Amino acid sequence: MKKRRMKFRFKLLLLALFLVYAGITIYGQQVKIESLQEEQQVLSERAQNTQTELDRLEHKSEYMNTEEYVENTARERFGLTYENEIVIETEENGEGQ
Repeated sequence: MKKRRMKFRFKLLLLALFLVYAGITIYGQQVKIESLQEEQQVLSERAQNTQTELDRLEHKSEYMNTEEYVENTARERFGLTYENEIVIETEENGEGQ
């Protein structure tokens, strides 16, 4: 009878150790999954921001290849005007003081 109790207790102890090991393993996996989900969200936001920036730069590149861009740049940098235009210059705040 004692041998039967010892075998039963030994099996119960093994089962308890296995359940504790399984519980610890499952908890560790859950922590890792949550960490990876947070990292995935951060990377998704970064990818979305990068895509937005890429779209903005593509639009700017397309605009820079137009005559309108060349004309506006020439007007701003070199002060070029059309023959029939009148230029009105204003004094900026703080320049004359």
